[in-house]
Amino acid sequence: MTTNQHTLKSRSGLWRRWQEIRLIGQDPVLGLGLLLVGVFVFLFIAWPLLRVIWQGFLNQETGAFDTTYFNQYFDPYYQRHNFFVLRNTLVMGFFTALGGTAMGFVFAYTVVRCNIPWPRFVHVLTLLPTISPPFAIAIAAILLFGRAGLVTKRILGIDFGQGVNDIYGIDGLVFVQIITFFSVAYLIIRSMLERLDPAMEEAALSLGASKFHIFRTVTLPLLIPGLAGSFLLLFVESLADLGNPILLGGNTTVLSTEIFLAVNGQFDQQKGAALSLVLLIPTLSVFLLQRYFVSRRSYVAVTGKPTGGQLLVKEPLIRWTFITITFAMLLLVLALYVSIVVGSFTTLWGINYTPDLSHYATAFTRGMNAILSTTFLSAVATPIAGLVGMIVAYMVVRKSFSGKETLDFVSNLGGAVPGTILGIGYIVAFIKAPIVVVGLVYALLAAYLAGNAAPGWPRRVGIIAVGTVLGYAFNWLPYFLRLDEDGWRWLLAAGLLLLALLAWRTALPGRGRHAALVLVAMALMLAIYNLSPLVTEPMIRWGRTLPGLVWPRVVGKTASAIKVFTQPTMAILGFTFLVVAVYVLAQIQERWRWLIAGGMLIFCASLVFFGSPLALVGTPYIVIAAYAVRSLPASVRAGVAALQQIDPSIEEASTNLGADAGYTFRRVTLPLILPAFFAGLIFAFARHMTSLSAIIFLTTAEWPILTVWILSEVEQGGMSTAAAYSVILIAIVLAAIGLLYLLLGRAFANQTDVDLSIG
Repeated sequence: MTTNQHTLKSRSGLWRRWQEIRLIGQDPVLGLGLLLVGVFVFLFIAWPLLRVIWQGFLNQETGAFDTTYFNQYFDPYYQRHNFFVLRNTLVMGFFTALGGTAMGFVFAYTVVRCNIPWPRFVHVLTLLPTISPPFAIAIAAILLFGRAGLVTKRILGIDFGQGVNDIYGIDGLVFVQIITFFSVAYLIIRSMLERLDPAMEEAALSLGASKFHIFRTVTLPLLIPGLAGSFLLLFVESLADLGNPILLGGNTTVLSTEIFLAVNGQFDQQKGAALSLVLLIPTLSVFLLQRYFVSRRSYVAVTGKPTGGQLLVKEPLIRWTFITITFAMLLLVLALYVSIVVGSFTTLWGINYTPDLSHYATAFTRGMNAILSTTFLSAVATPIAGLVGMIVAYMVVRKSFSGKETLDFVSNLGGAVPGTILGIGYIVAFIKAPIVVVGLVYALLAAYLAGNAAPGWPRRVGIIAVGTVLGYAFNWLPYFLRLDEDGWRWLLAAGLLLLALLAWRTALPGRGRHAALVLVAMALMLAIYNLSPLVTEPMIRWGRTLPGLVWPRVVGKTASAIKVFTQPTMAILGFTFLVVAVYVLAQIQERWRWLIAGGMLIFCASLVFFGSPLALVGTPYIVIAAYAVRSLPASVRAGVAALQQIDPSIEEASTNLGADAGYTFRRVTLPLILPAFFAGLIFAFARHMTSLSAIIFLTTAEWPILTVWILSEVEQGGMSTAAAYSVILIAIVLAAIGLLYLLLGRAFANQTDVDLSIG
């Protein structure tokens, strides 16, 4: 092929991609949805990970390029320790993945094939580790098998002297990690077992093959993608975990604890980032392998729930062996959780087992702020993760455009990489205003707005340039008029009201009211920003006068929660207004759109570039973003699984009848995927409440996180108080799940085809 042919092919490819983007952009709802999820994924997943990678090569003091911490892997002085830590990390991940996958398979095979008694009870107990803090099992293991444990000291009378093996170390850590993560493997393998078509197994049975031969030559090969995917997923989860290695590592150090100590102990961001990159290499490699195995599901006989029913195991020896192993492990899991509950009511575990409620009194007084903060931030992040996940799933399954695979991959990356890496990335990326990224996001949104305002690039560029320059100049107006920030916002509100009047006069027939009301709502939001302290500050003062320790904290946290909605950062407000401006512009006559777009850009640019835009460290918004990113893969996978089961002809019929993409998604697609949407919400909320590794770097005194408090209590020796916090956290998650089930009824309870293999 000649150079000219290569050039022509490249140009045709670029032209085709541009036409795909233009086609999506012609529908404002669809185009804006793609733009929003793209911005969210780039801003809160790709950008922090890129900053971590770069920070590992950047000297913290001089800002020069530096490979010191990477060179230590080849320096004989540091080499032994570094490779010892790396080996411990990989050993922990390998044996956790191996044991967890084996245990998950035994549970799944028993539940699906062995016709066990009380299958629903077994299923619920098996899922307990997924709704508890990641280190709850570690706390329980210490209570039962620690040096002052109930089993080891009180029942067996073991004296842990010099050289006596205890729960601390790599063996105890692997044991706890297996119990913590095996339920994930159980969900994946059970789903595959339920969907296997029994025709091949029945054919082999009719030809005289033994059950063991059928299992070895038919069933097991069909399950290999699921087993491999489970193994790789548990490997990543184990390497990413922070709580269990901190509590049970003992003299065994792994990379996640090294990263935590580098940032929180040595205050060395470069070292933490460099070690994060070392940890990122195996986890990202395994994540890619796991996606590969999941994509190979097309080779498996998965045809939905088989009409012929499952091929049940009826041989007493095999059946009761599986049932015995499963119930024995369930008793162990149940004993671990019972020990947490009992430990929370114990005066001093290991010494004084007298029932005592003081730990709950401490939790509901001193820890009330953490309980309320965690629940509130988790609840706020949950619908964000669910909505973004459904939009990503819709784009991936229903639309064809360049970059679709990248969007799918990066959206899942936030939950795949270790949380410690993401947490460090958030600190590095958002401790100062990321002006370049803010400018890029603003330019994309402004370009989309201008693209709907005027034809031709010269006019669009002119609208963006004039609006942005005037908006930035507007920020200097208070300086010359000697106004404070409140006065500046009042000026913006007045300008939006004038723009609302103009929009009402220039709107399409019958649309003026809609456009004007939206702009009035924007002005009202700025007014609420200024006026909300008149409500929240008296609330805080009144709360301090209340008796006791509980109600003052409840009232104070309520006031802080109100501020999250009424006083967001100016950049968040500006970006929100810029998105809403697209809807306003669609209501305006074409010949006046350039004027309305220019006016909107003035006010939005003023808000976006005010102060230090998106310097989010220390604010609750960065915790909300971290929560949403960590649970986004579950929402995406739930949406993808649901959309793949819906015939596209239903949506095509709506489009053929004249509905746009937004109306079709809202009135046709969304009701059909609603059960999967709420399944993603439940998974997301549970993940938020129990998250630790990413959040531990982002928590503040005003917004403490419950999992961080539990870890702090354990480190200070307050095992019973930590157990009380754990019980409260599990109760909150169970209550939220129960409430959603109650509200949704059987419509959600019957939704079982949710793909959790990647999420």
